[in-house]
Amino acid sequence: MHKYKLISKTGEGTFAEVLKAVAIKNGEYYAGRRMKNDLESVEEVNNLREIQALRRLSPHSNIINLQEVIYDRTTGKLALVFELMDMNVYELMSRKANVVGRREGETLHVSTVEIT
Repeated sequence: MHKYKLISKTGEGTFAEVLKAVAIKNGEYYAGRRMKNDLESVEEVNNLREIQALRRLSPHSNIINLQEVIYDRTTGKLALVFELMDMNVYELMSRKANVVGRREGETLHVSTVEIT
């Protein structure tokens, strides 16, 4: 991520870690999702369902914008660059659930859809 200066680590999951970064060129802040698994080729990167879905669905007001895909062929490392949001989806849903009167201790159930 030579176009960006890494500021801090904001989160980590099973498959990736999320880093706050600033673009060297314009000073704007972005979120970089650095994948933990190494990839073998550009074709493997382009075949990732997440990347295919984000490219097909963009632009959409309810879907985060994928700004750039950075793949280092020598190391196999992949990073996805997104617009920087104030919070993650879990935090947003927790706040919204509390606003609409969810009782303390009540479980919030979330459904996801796989796009193929």
